Amino acid sequence: MAIATLDAARRDRGRAMTSVDVLIAGAGPAGSALAAALARGGASVLLVESAVHPRPKTCAEYASPRIVEELARLDVADAWMGAAVPLRGMNLYAGGRSTQIRYADGKGPRDAWGVDRRSFDARLAEHAVRTGAVLRERARLVSLICEGRTVRGATLRDQATGRDEIVSAAWTVGADGTRSNVSRLVGVDRPVRFPRRLGLVAHYSGVAGLTDHGEMHVGRGYYLGLAPTPGGELNVGMALSMGTPGQTANARFDAAIAGLPAVARRLAHSERLTSIRGAAPIGHRVSSAAGPGWLLVGDAAGFVDPFTGEGIHRALRSARAAADAILAGGDVAAAYRAQRRRAFAAKTALSWLVQGFLAAPPLLDRAVARLSSRPRAALRLGSALGDCRPATDALSPAALLEVFAP
Repeated sequence: MAIATLDAARRDRGRAMTSVDVLIAGAGPAGSALAAALARGGASVLLVESAVHPRPKTCAEYASPRIVEELARLDVADAWMGAAVPLRGMNLYAGGRSTQIRYADGKGPRDAWGVDRRSFDARLAEHAVRTGAVLRERARLVSLICEGRTVRGATLRDQATGRDEIVSAAWTVGADGTRSNVSRLVGVDRPVRFPRRLGLVAHYSGVAGLTDHGEMHVGRGYYLGLAPTPGGELNVGMALSMGTPGQTANARFDAAIAGLPAVARRLAHSERLTSIRGAAPIGHRVSSAAGPGWLLVGDAAGFVDPFTGEGIHRALRSARAAADAILAGGDVAAAYRAQRRRAFAAKTALSWLVQGFLAAPPLLDRAVARLSSRPRAALRLGSALGDCRPATDALSPAALLEVFAP
């Protein structure tokens, strides 16, 4: 852990000093949602972002239906909808078969969302500011300030001037993604051993016939997703094996498309609009999501893989859990960890089951074949993956038998 004591920081008269209730590193969905909820609850909040909104993100831009409820709790109203388009679900292709992944809750069918992360993230950050949080862009958390083992704030560096600022805070939150400085500095990062994948993303012009749903195509050793986004664009994202040194991202991207003839046909008359963005490895592992004076939310608290399209909902839901714990007081870290277990334990188990399918192609092919002829089972699985019903419903012995039994 990069450590300075609060007393030492106060003696350093060459640095500016700020004091807030909560310091949040990262103004993506998790950080901005947490900042808005805390500010509305009366806390003083400093939200810092190393880039400047709107900024691109390496993301599949496909969000599960339940982001609607989480955003409604933040009183964002419908402003975010201009940054997203409704999608009926995802068509899954594997082993020469296909099945439809759709979503429903007790009230009926639900839409997923194709999200423009540039606009979506910017609107959430603006909402946090309107609610009362202070947003500081082009600022990066570079070290933590501690008293004993308790985090009491951090040193921020202005990316434009290079000047450092000391911020004291009752709670320091890492909402800074899978390359979280906060998780690294508190020493909870763990190696990603499985699955180890390279993520590549680019935007294309829209494709006829692919406007109201997404597609997921599984090849041998990799998968590729197509998700419509606002403005008639198409997110083309893929998760590949890590590969060997010397292979360029562009070459691997093009080879992956060529290796899936159905995708190549889809994109034959579409224009690539952006450069290819990448991240490796995609996942993130931590030994704990909270400790004395610090919390991790969103991808910073751990991320398995983007196949199930749960990242944005998980970010918003973990922000709600963190806000509830901080505003309630008491043993905040313990309360937050308990809320995370209740919210995510079963869904995480289901996500790992999906990873098992991806690691065993014959098993996945069999599952897709069964689901294609058993729409009730497909809807149950899709609804669990889309957070519309408990994940335990898809993990019950009866549900698993319906997927795999002859």
